[in-house]
Amino acid sequence: MLDTSALPDKAAFASANGWTYVGSAPAPSYSGSTFEYLLDATVADVFRSGAGPATEVGIVSGKIGGGQAWQGTGGAVSMSFETNEIATLGYMAIKLQASMPQYVLDSRRNDGGPLSSIIMPIAGGQTISLEGDFDSHFILYGPTGYETDARYVFTPDLMGLLIDETGDFDVEITDDTLFVYARNGWDLTSAALWERLDRIRSVVGAKTLRQTGRYRDANPAGQEARRLRLGFFGSRNKASLILGFALVLGVLVATIGVIVAVVVFLI
Repeated sequence: MLDTSALPDKAAFASANGWTYVGSAPAPSYSGSTFEYLLDATVADVFRSGAGPATEVGIVSGKIGGGQAWQGTGGAVSMSFETNEIATLGYMAIKLQASMPQYVLDSRRNDGGPLSSIIMPIAGGQTISLEGDFDSHFILYGPTGYETDARYVFTPDLMGLLIDETGDFDVEITDDTLFVYARNGWDLTSAALWERLDRIRSVVGAKTLRQTGRYRDANPAGQEARRLRLGFFGSRNKASLILGFALVLGVLVATIGVIVAVVVFLI
């Protein structure tokens, strides 16, 4: 149980609970759907605890953009994008003991209408359906070939905890870290928020740690096969909508230009 009596003094709260506190810093080198797709990112109000399990809480901000390269069926493929939109998210990062494929749980409760709060444009064809009513709470994205592994990780009891404790947050497992994301950041002077984060850490974090502790990847493919593919069509976020529209518009303008040139030539 966290001692919240020192709040709203963040540094004093951290000290009282054996955490460290940093007011601002460059973004840490985390992988995943958020930190890899924020350019020139910085973090603020960073709290770190090395005690069971190692956890970091903070707020990250940056310009949405990034890139990815992978080996496609026809050879090497690369994609990159950059927008002028600034995203700010609250995050909790909990250290796991095994290296995992990338799974992103997009909460349906925190989306902006039809658009997702996930900033990574995730290519279509990478959704995984789970049992019960879980799909009505989250859209689960996972890399192709890792559908069975997802069902090993996301057991009914873990799914229930995710719905109950993190239903309005986005969640991600990437490599050896469990992330919980809050759209538009969060108020880290709030005792109620810290009580909730402590519960997520001790319940969802501990269960995920146990559930993934014995995981071993049986897929002989390389590291890139364990990651979600970047793509602008089939994705539900604002960046993909804007860039997809720009691409279609560019093709349309180019096509019209060719038609005009042909007509002029014939005349």
